[in-house]
Amino acid sequence: MRYFVALMALLVIIGCAKKQRQVLPAQEQFSYAKELFDKGKYYDAQMEFENLIYTYPGNTVIDAAQFYLGMCYFKRKDYGLGAGEFKRLLSAYPQSDFADDSQFQVGMCHFNMSPKYSLDQAETYIAIDEFNQLFSNFPTSSFIPEAKEKVMELNYKLAKKSFMSGKLYLKMKDNKSALTYFSFVRDNFPATDWAIQAFYYTGEAQMNSGMFDEAMQTLDSFLVGFSDHELASKARSKLEKLNEQASTSED
Repeated sequence: MRYFVALMALLVIIGCAKKQRQVLPAQEQFSYAKELFDKGKYYDAQMEFENLIYTYPGNTVIDAAQFYLGMCYFKRKDYGLGAGEFKRLLSAYPQSDFADDSQFQVGMCHFNMSPKYSLDQAETYIAIDEFNQLFSNFPTSSFIPEAKEKVMELNYKLAKKSFMSGKLYLKMKDNKSALTYFSFVRDNFPATDWAIQAFYYTGEAQMNSGMFDEAMQTLDSFLVGFSDHELASKARSKLEKLNEQASTSED
């Protein structure tokens, strides 16, 4: 029985060895790996691109192979390893035709690792930094428009996180902390609707803090700029109340 088990194990090893394919010449190996990639066989393609890279270091197709190796990881949603492979290309082949592609994909890897707004946003900030590297180092890249859209999405998420923190402090009647967060949203993410909402709730927090003159000015400015916003009716109501209080105190 022991001899039979050993024989079977040997046959399996021999079978595996027969299945191992020798690496083709560099260009043929790249074409074979790329064909697997195009068919969606990302794990098999990954193995073949790795064989090419390790067998023909310095070959003219290696930068392309390095990029597609990163894409194999990306397609398999292994974004951490994918980012590492793209970074390796940027370090080893900064003049490659795939350099801006790789920089964009680094940003996309971290974009996909960015969690929902309520969680830690470290990956969100990294993604924004990587996209900014694309803007700085490859200003004519065809990926610029899409990268800008992704940065807007990331900023929207960061704005929402800070805004919701402000709303929480407002609910807890910690108006000072609420004002800090609302100010942060308005200063750093002015192009988002969260900044507009923070504008209104700044007035509400000021009102709750007894800063009536400041609240009236804030709410009045909000109505001038955003008279059609969904919060405009609340702003008018709060402003009317403040005006009534002001008239009563004068009497």
